[in-house]
Amino acid sequence: MSRNFRSVGLIRTLGVVGITMLGAVVGCGSSSNSGFPDGSSSSGSSGSSGSSGSSGFGSSSSGTSGSSSGDDLKACATAEAEAKRSPAYMLIVIDGSGSMNNDAVTDPLGGRRGKKWIAVRDALVAFYDKLAAAPDNALGVGMFLFESSVKKSPSTIDVPIKVVDAAHAQALKARILPPIDPTGGTPLRETMEGQMPLLKNFVPAAPLEAGGKYVMVVMTDGVPNAGASDQTTCINLAQSSQTPANGKPGVITFAVGVGDPTASTSNYDETFLSKLGNAGGAAPAGCDPNWAGGATTPCHFQVTPGAKPAATIRDEFLAAIENIRDKVASCEFLLQKPADGSVLDPNKVNVVYTPPGGADGPIPKDPANGWSYDDEGNPTKVVLHGSACDQAKAQNGGKVKIVIGCKTIVK
Repeated sequence: MSRNFRSVGLIRTLGVVGITMLGAVVGCGSSSNSGFPDGSSSSGSSGSSGSSGSSGFGSSSSGTSGSSSGDDLKACATAEAEAKRSPAYMLIVIDGSGSMNNDAVTDPLGGRRGKKWIAVRDALVAFYDKLAAAPDNALGVGMFLFESSVKKSPSTIDVPIKVVDAAHAQALKARILPPIDPTGGTPLRETMEGQMPLLKNFVPAAPLEAGGKYVMVVMTDGVPNAGASDQTTCINLAQSSQTPANGKPGVITFAVGVGDPTASTSNYDETFLSKLGNAGGAAPAGCDPNWAGGATTPCHFQVTPGAKPAATIRDEFLAAIENIRDKVASCEFLLQKPADGSVLDPNKVNVVYTPPGGADGPIPKDPANGWSYDDEGNPTKVVLHGSACDQAKAQNGGKVKIVIGCKTIVK
């Protein structure tokens, strides 16, 4: 373990898109076989180790306050505990209705197709290829294409959720590449009602990691078949699905609209999509659920084709999908229970970030712009917040470590 710890406040240099974790437990002076402290260290923690809980942490009294410098960490650190980014399971629901074939242009793959379809198809191909180039066991992706020339029942699995390696990328792409063409109506209500239970019932299988969040991404260029009644059902379903129930996980829903906000609401209803995004539980703070194309911020991802060429629409849609990927590639890190059952004192845990080519720096415990536990009484995750989380997605190759043995640094 690097011993060059420096206190860097809010860690201006934070960054990671795909965050590299350290899985090994590295002893730094402890006589314990696991390298984890037993709670008897005199490093200055005001907490006690207590009895082991299901998370592998002991109970502790409050009192994580106090200032601790980088030198303190260097002097008292006893081990690094494994940290893994919390996984995510993403189901992408794609509109394959006939309106996606409007405004036909020459398709680079042959023939003529709608520029919206070409744009969305090519953006997804690029997205899947990018994921396959560096398979991530913490991210599973599946897809359901509604309508299209090869129509599937809304209550069946289309392309299942898996880690995106070369083989799975090929399966995803095959569902949208020629000879698949968009055609038919917009059964969005039926699709969400059929796919949401399938997503909630999904159980990850190796190599996809367990314990993740469930995400639905809904992309459409039109209005559900039954208009307002279907819209209300979709919004209510997105909202109610956030809450875990009957042993099933909650699902967060993102909405992506590809259409003209100035068009008739019978053709494209941006306000419905903003309400859907708002109901899904992942909308940006301060967004306007009644957005109608004005100066306020929509709660969904808006792609406006207009007179833009398909390549420009593709880039905007790809940016939206990657933005969603970054949001669900969360700032949550699982705290792994030591293999030998050793107890971790939550008042002697620090989070350290190492930027690519840089030196280690502690992130202070701070629920605004640092880190916190998911549950102070029985922590299972470390969660980055505010600027720490935002900046932690800015670079590739950074490393997050959980350092054990020193009194927690707080802001």
